[in-house]
Amino acid sequence: MERSTEPGLGLDGCAVRSLGGGDRLVLRLDGGLLLTVRNDFRLLRGAKVDHFYPALGVTPSGALGTLTDATVTRATVTPAGGLHLVFDTGHTLAVAPDPAPDGPVHPWQLASPDGVLFTGGPDGGPAA
Repeated sequence: MERSTEPGLGLDGCAVRSLGGGDRLVLRLDGGLLLTVRNDFRLLRGAKVDHFYPALGVTPSGALGTLTDATVTRATVTPAGGLHLVFDTGHTLAVAPDPAPDGPVHPWQLASPDGVLFTGGPDGGPAA
């Protein structure tokens, strides 16, 4: 696994080892990294866009299932705290920065086996 040396999340070159669903999307990545998405998100490929609403339940199959074994080629945190992951499959996972009313405090979170590394959203950022 080769990772980007540019500042950021350090996910470039990480492969998705498995996916989990329910009231959130969970991507288990190389190195024990865990990306949890609790906010609404989109999966884009070309002109096709699939919308997902974790509060209504997420099943890691169909379009999402194509991310299993995919490799992150670019990970970008937007200025507002959203997340864009580009995969070698041509898909982009785009997580909205602002949670819905009564939604999670952080729309997404990246953690390692040692704890939280980064949280998304307007008040997110690297863990202290």
